[in-house]
Amino acid sequence: MRAVWRAARYAVRRRRLQTLIIGVVVLLSTATTVLAMGLLATVDGPYDRAFAQQRGAHLTVSYDAARTTGAQAAASAARPGVTAAGGPYASQIMTVGSPGRPAGGSSGGSPGGPSVRPALPPGPITVVARAADGGDRVDRLTLKRGRWATGPGEIVVGSDLARGPGQTELIGQKVPFTDGRTLTIVGLGRSITRSAQGWVAPGQLTRPDGRQMLYRLADPAAPAANVTAGLAATSAQSYEVARRKATEDGKVAIPFLVAFGVAGLIVAVLIIGNVVSGAVVSGFRHIGVLKAIGFTPAQVTGVYLMMIAVPAVVGCLAGTVAGNILAGAVSASLSESLDLPAASGVSVAVDVLAVLGVLGVAAVTALVPAVRAGLVPAAVAVSAGAAPRRGRALRVQRLLARTRLPRPVSLGLGVPFARPGRTALTVSAVAFGVAAVTLAVGLSRTLDAYFTDETRLRTFQVEVVGQGEAPSLAGRPGTAKVAVTSSAQVHVPGSSRAVELKAYQGAPADRHGYRVVSGRWLDGPGQVVVGDPFLEESGKRIGDTVTVGTDGRKAVLRIVGTAIVDGSDTFVTDWASFAPFGDVALGSLMEVTLTPGTSARAYVDALTAEGVMAHTTDEGTDVEQAIVLGLVALLTLGIAAVAGLGVFNTVVLNTRDRVRDFGILKSLGATPKQVLTVVLVSMGALGLLGGLIGLPLGMAAHQVVLPAMARTGGIVLPYGLTEIFPWTLAALFVLAGIAIAVLGALVPAGWAARIRTATALRSE
Repeated sequence: MRAVWRAARYAVRRRRLQTLIIGVVVLLSTATTVLAMGLLATVDGPYDRAFAQQRGAHLTVSYDAARTTGAQAAASAARPGVTAAGGPYASQIMTVGSPGRPAGGSSGGSPGGPSVRPALPPGPITVVARAADGGDRVDRLTLKRGRWATGPGEIVVGSDLARGPGQTELIGQKVPFTDGRTLTIVGLGRSITRSAQGWVAPGQLTRPDGRQMLYRLADPAAPAANVTAGLAATSAQSYEVARRKATEDGKVAIPFLVAFGVAGLIVAVLIIGNVVSGAVVSGFRHIGVLKAIGFTPAQVTGVYLMMIAVPAVVGCLAGTVAGNILAGAVSASLSESLDLPAASGVSVAVDVLAVLGVLGVAAVTALVPAVRAGLVPAAVAVSAGAAPRRGRALRVQRLLARTRLPRPVSLGLGVPFARPGRTALTVSAVAFGVAAVTLAVGLSRTLDAYFTDETRLRTFQVEVVGQGEAPSLAGRPGTAKVAVTSSAQVHVPGSSRAVELKAYQGAPADRHGYRVVSGRWLDGPGQVVVGDPFLEESGKRIGDTVTVGTDGRKAVLRIVGTAIVDGSDTFVTDWASFAPFGDVALGSLMEVTLTPGTSARAYVDALTAEGVMAHTTDEGTDVEQAIVLGLVALLTLGIAAVAGLGVFNTVVLNTRDRVRDFGILKSLGATPKQVLTVVLVSMGALGLLGGLIGLPLGMAAHQVVLPAMARTGGIVLPYGLTEIFPWTLAALFVLAGIAIAVLGALVPAGWAARIRTATALRSE
């Protein structure tokens, strides 16, 4: 064993470049694997751990305050299956109004006054009267910033409300409500089950419309009716709803992380196999010497396995550290953007599994060429020396010589045929690099297109809040079109969540920028277009009717289609169907389309200076989208770098194999530029072939990964967002294969061009 170890150490020192390549490849592969597996394991983990720590409520119920007394609500805590309960707490659905306006009034403020920025988005929020959290048995609140509300005029708002545009710092801002009250935000809090969006001190809700109870259940999946039977419950929400909302965006990234992790491992297998095979071929004389001094076939095999094990172990350890750092940074960013509890990092089990898995893959990959080295007879190995056999490419070289191609080009095209196995491994590595680039660009284009459709950025550029502005906006310089819309929070029987019912003035046939996914758009009254997630959760189908209602008002609407909507709980209907909810509407919004060349920022600044609340539709950054695109770019660069290293290694091996050939070329008058051309042409041809193979492979991966991401996020993508590869872009992907190959070959090709003739032919 000592002899094997000493011979392996010598081989590692003698082959520093190949050792470095293996170490870097394994490092990148391990980091990618740890990142993918770590995020996969931590998407649900932070929420579940925080839920247990904060004793989250399995069931959040609001009882009608007019029909349920506090004693009746409190008595429900003794129902079978309830293990703990909190409440009853006075609750009220309060509607955020517009700053500087009385409730329901028109725009206020004076021209030239200060800019008005919304503290919270207009609309209803659930406000609960709870004391500063001091150890409630259920749904313990977490204060993220500021302090708890302790007196009149103060409110703590949910931290998820602080993630919208213009709301980075809410503490100290005043929030007007449509009932005439104005409350000052003194803190940002979080309920792990999202039981409310705001909290005030006890006694501050003078007209509560509900009594909130929070339950922990022996069976979290038990029906809510087991607890609410006989009581006037207005809503009942399972913790699974909050859990899904908190984690579904994070899970969207999992399919592409898995795809990139698998691709990284495949490329690593190809390159490790290439490195070891090259070491065996170019080290025949070394194998012969080992056998001549008494090494058995098993010992020779052990030397080559050990030669791979040393850099592989170092690369695995370094890759694990890098993967943990990346996973921690991504998890922290994702947790912050989605208002999730901070992840505690990648678990030790993930690290161990990743290290063992990558090392196992490296060992199995190296085993075949290592066994081959052990089986080479000593006489054959010694007599073969370091020079490779070149007869297998002779016929191809003769055919290429008959063409009119420049001689350096024809020689370069024939080089890959000398080592078909090495060539196949190199082409495969480049193909996976091109596939990764294709998949990355496809995902980026689709995500960007979906985000644009969801926010309808191409349709309108400014949103104005309030009533009464439409006539003045219609003739305002820079205004191309104004669409007036109104909305109301309604309830759907069988659903525990409120739905935003949205309607537009004018002809219902106007789509207002919504992209239809299935079915059709509105063409008359009594119809509604919904998001695909609603159909999935409710079991409804296109053509079914849905009843929406609130405060005794209701409407029966027929589902005629699905569209990409901003949020899964948005219904779009026509103005006539919205009429029953006019008295409880949240207010009007004006969606303004600007004329070409008009600055949205300048347009909004002019409105806010007049006391009109407005904002641009592209204000703020979609953090989740930025994180996913950043991950795509990072992993793509990693795989492309690994593929480039594979090409680099191939050129190094080919250069060493053909030192004598390059010396002969130079002795016959070949210039360094011509030798450089021979090497770059050989690799460029492999890059072209790899690009042609990798393009359809990446497009196929896009068609698999993208729908998986969409299903994980609960959305359905229309055809236009999946077929996004025009021929010009496809041609660029093929060129990317050539770029990967040529860039990987530049440095060793330069070495080949600088080989001195005397040095190359000194053994002749």
